Amino acid sequence: MASSGQTIITGIEFGTDKICVIHGRPDQNGNIEVLSFASLPSRNSVVKGTIIDQNAVLNILKSVLDESEKGLGWKFSRTEQQVYFLVNGMHVSSRFGEGTVLNYNEDKKITASHVQNAIENAKNLAVSTDLVNIQVYDSSFLLDGTKRTFNPIGSLAEKLTAYIHIVFADKKRIDMVQTILRELGFEAGYPIFAPLADAYGVLTQDERNQGTLLFDYGAGVCSYVLLYREGVLLSGSIPTGANNVANDLSVALELPYEYCQRFLRESRLKALRDEGKNYVEYKVSGGGQEKIRRIPLDSFEKVMDLRQRETFTLLKKELERANMLSYLRNSIVMTGGGSMIDSAPAIMMNVMNVPVRCGETMNVTGALSAFRSPMPCYSAILGLVKHAAALEEDSPSAGGGLRRTVVHATDQFLDGLKSLGKAFKI
Repeated sequence: MASSGQTIITGIEFGTDKICVIHGRPDQNGNIEVLSFASLPSRNSVVKGTIIDQNAVLNILKSVLDESEKGLGWKFSRTEQQVYFLVNGMHVSSRFGEGTVLNYNEDKKITASHVQNAIENAKNLAVSTDLVNIQVYDSSFLLDGTKRTFNPIGSLAEKLTAYIHIVFADKKRIDMVQTILRELGFEAGYPIFAPLADAYGVLTQDERNQGTLLFDYGAGVCSYVLLYREGVLLSGSIPTGANNVANDLSVALELPYEYCQRFLRESRLKALRDEGKNYVEYKVSGGGQEKIRRIPLDSFEKVMDLRQRETFTLLKKELERANMLSYLRNSIVMTGGGSMIDSAPAIMMNVMNVPVRCGETMNVTGALSAFRSPMPCYSAILGLVKHAAALEEDSPSAGGGLRRTVVHATDQFLDGLKSLGKAFKI
């Protein structure tokens, strides 16, 4: 708790490139106020959003937590603090739940009770015991099997069918994070799927209403969520990211991998084009001599285009498979570190035939000097502050929110997360 008595949000990101901790809160105007932030490189302990070295992650997170807590200016009690962590990668999946109730009321008006019962029936999915339900969102409703609606209360119908979007994660992966958090003094952590956190930080309300795909172009993995009428229609992950583009450049052009990473992050291709140059000069040392290789910029562009086009085509196929392309009516908003690759938006637009813009977290104040990279790299953990606040209290200062079951009742949803956290206690 802050000295003012206000609840602060603690968020953690286990990324392929970095492990981050944020302490923040939304202010009265819905801005994200960063109270403290710290990060350190993951050092190959996290691969494509999955922790592969638990001890290394624990030690790195301990250092990051210690640094972030020093910046708060007051005594921080981990045992009393609720902590949220981002989940991402191929161990996260989603499914639609479908549930139906009959309306026996004489006036045939659908009530909140009907909606709640239909949603509860929709949540009864038969899934593997290896999976755990981490988030549930409204998708849409069907009246008498014919008329689709996104707000059925007050409508006339004898039968109501609810469709909900459920995000699952591998239970062992969640257990591993919970173990790490307990060893560092927290009671339990609450998981949030990364692109859903992004949606709170970079999308406008109009975009969430009109049909927008949020695409988080990460270092090791890309993830996405399709929103329409404040509901979640589709989400998922693709097992490639910006690091794959760097690796392709390294192999194809015989350049060091680290050099290719910097080339992408620093937007050198655009800078060189703006200078009117058509090649990259790269110094090569050997045999006591130093030579300069001149590599055509066209070679860089071709390699970058092939990998990104492949990634974005995989995304399009996922939307086609789910019959969701028709709901992509507004735009695609791209964020994450990969969104800083200059050619990414244009290639995405060419593949998807939909306008694409790069999104950055809006209205951020506070301790921003601790951010060592451009803001799109931190869109998920910044959006987490608003998302977590919306879970804790349904208020304008929490940034509004996506339609969460049951019947937009944020407190009931948070109770479910708390129950999930208790289930992991030893």
